[in-house]
Parts: sequence; C-alpha cells; structure tokens
Amino acid sequence: MTEIWAQAALWLGLALAATLMSIFLKIATALSEIVVGTIAQLIIGAMLGVAILQGDASWIKFLSGAGAILLTFLAGAELDPVVFRKQWEQALAIGLVSFMVPFLG
Repeated sequence: MTEIWAQAALWLGLALAATLMSIFLKIATALSEIVVGTIAQLIIGAMLGVAILQGDASWIKFLSGAGAILLTFLAGAELDPVVFRKQWEQALAIGLVSFMVPFLG
C-alpha cells in the first residue's frame, strides 16, 4: 500500500512541477505537463528503472486517460477569443483536417 502512495506522490509532484514551470515560463499548462511527463519518463526510467513509474498500473491508465481529455480541454480554453473570431476559417480548417486525417487513416 505504501508503494501506491509513493507513486501517487511522485506523479502529483511532477504535476506540481509542470504547473510551476508553466507559470514561470508563461507557456501553456498543457504543453508544460506534456514536456515534464516526457522528461520525467526519460530521466526516472533511465536512472531508477521503468518499474518505479508503474505506467501499466490500472489506476495510472485511468488517470492518464482522464488527463488526456483534460489537457485537450485546457488547450482549447487557452485560445484567445478575439483572435479566434478573426481567424475562424483557418481554425475550422485545421480542426477538420486534424480530426479527419486520423479518423480516415
């Protein structure tokens, strides 16, 4: 049981680091979370082994799926409404292509 709490603390610590990084660097939260997660996977996986992160645990798979949905929402919420209204045709075209290409593929 202690192992699960240690893993949860590690993952929450990484999320906190990503949030602080996004505030400090003034970049999108979603981007910083992706970058911190990727770098942590490389560093922690190389130094301590992949088993430390337990990426195949069912609760982590659930949280990663929910996090992917949340990151998608956050990325959309950070759009500037004024710019979006001015360039809605380009945004619509990019959105349709981004949806259709993987869907058809």
